[in-house]
Amino acid sequence: MTCGAVIPAAGRARRFGSADKTVIEIAGKPLLTWTIEALISANALSEIVVVDNEDNQQTIAEIIAGIDAPIPVSATRGGAARMDSVRAGVDALTPECALVLIHDAARPLVTPELVRSSIDAADSFGAVISATPVTDTIKRVDGDLVSETVDRNLLVSVQTPQVFRREWLLHAYQQWPSDREATDEASILESAGYDVRTIPGAPENLKVTTAIDAIVAEALLASRDATL
Repeated sequence: MTCGAVIPAAGRARRFGSADKTVIEIAGKPLLTWTIEALISANALSEIVVVDNEDNQQTIAEIIAGIDAPIPVSATRGGAARMDSVRAGVDALTPECALVLIHDAARPLVTPELVRSSIDAADSFGAVISATPVTDTIKRVDGDLVSETVDRNLLVSVQTPQVFRREWLLHAYQQWPSDREATDEASILESAGYDVRTIPGAPENLKVTTAIDAIVAEALLASRDATL
């Protein structure tokens, strides 16, 4: 199946501080440039849509224009919530895209292998997310009182890419309550009754959420770039 990608970049990144982490420079390039180029390098996508906001629209347009892409890369305006922004990106994809790959703008270290394996698995199963095992001990608390130690063998830490059949995703959007927020699209499909499968993610596929994450990502990207 033909797969198009949606990169939500319309968030305000409040945990990162005042800067827009999507367009900050890391290892010599805007973070978003690294992410777009990583997806392109998989040679598995037919197009990419970046979802922007009114504040970063011009900068993202300049970033896209500076990438020598062999596939169409465009931008569209996002909405008030993450789900609204992703939905706008899905709607902006051409009708030929039967699969939709959703990938965080702030995950510049995604590998071509993970992109391809996510698409291949979604082609077979319809809904796939990448995930890694939880290594920390997890406890449920009530205030500062521990109420339960959760079995971490039953837990995974979810990453992107997440890849879904477009028709499944659109149907799931219709079932989702309008007053409820979703942290990822997989939860929307789960709520609509679709089976969502996991495939192994990559430890280095970190999300740049804080300034410390940016330092780690810069070191990894610089190291990776030096070996190419």
